[in-house]
Amino acid sequence: MARAQNPNSNIVNLHERFPKMEGFGKKLGLIIFALMIGGYFFLSTVIVVDAGHTGVKKTLGKVDPDAYPPGVYIVVPVMSSITQLDNRVMRQDGDTSVYTKDVQQAQIKFAINYSLDPSATVKMYTDVGTMWEDKLIPQVVTSSRKNVIGQWAAMDLIANRLKAQNGIEEMIAADLKVHGISVSAFALTNSDFQDQFENAVEAKVVAVQSAEMAKNQTVQIEEQAKQRLIAARADAESMMIQNEALAKNQSLIMYEAVQKWDGQLPKITSGGSGGNFLNIPEGLLSNGK
Repeated sequence: MARAQNPNSNIVNLHERFPKMEGFGKKLGLIIFALMIGGYFFLSTVIVVDAGHTGVKKTLGKVDPDAYPPGVYIVVPVMSSITQLDNRVMRQDGDTSVYTKDVQQAQIKFAINYSLDPSATVKMYTDVGTMWEDKLIPQVVTSSRKNVIGQWAAMDLIANRLKAQNGIEEMIAADLKVHGISVSAFALTNSDFQDQFENAVEAKVVAVQSAEMAKNQTVQIEEQAKQRLIAARADAESMMIQNEALAKNQSLIMYEAVQKWDGQLPKITSGGSGGNFLNIPEGLLSNGK
């Protein structure tokens, strides 16, 4: 009867045939592990500061006072590190509820563009941290909006929205400049008042437009009346001038009539006085002979 073969016999035989293989495998494993550790430490020592950013180096918890512009830097792993802060122009949108001077509530939406000055990067990291935009921008914008809008009555704010926007931008720029932040643009994108107030504003606008239309019609009627009066005065003065001219030139008129008369009297005359058809001065008759 055949004897059963031990399954581990091949492994034993392999070790017996190649006694150095076991030691080589351990060495290979150690080499790979060492390469991985070395690669990790090598990559940890090379830090790249991206374009549009500034690096802040920290060694054993102490912040280096010098900022690191974009480039490649070597640091000691574990002991040193470089943190990047973004200096590119960024945008933030938001909204908040504010009250006007006459205690009308408004929901104001805004948009702001800003950037961190590279020279202020280290101070910003030390004083505020990496999330500086979330900590400073909303706080400053909200405070400035409330201060400026609180100086305007609601109706005046609607009519002077651009002035209010410029006032808010100036205040925000001044407050953020202290932290090394530049404001490149600011806009009030929407101002939403309560429905009751907006209905009242709409009604007032309609009333003002109607009053202005009526005023324009009144002015038009008054102007037309003035034109008719001027025309009537002109007609009256014209008639007066004509009457004066006729009164001064009666003799000339009678002379022209005699010159054109054919000597025949009308066959039909009105009245029973039998007066002359023309009251001709004697001088004209004698001159006409």
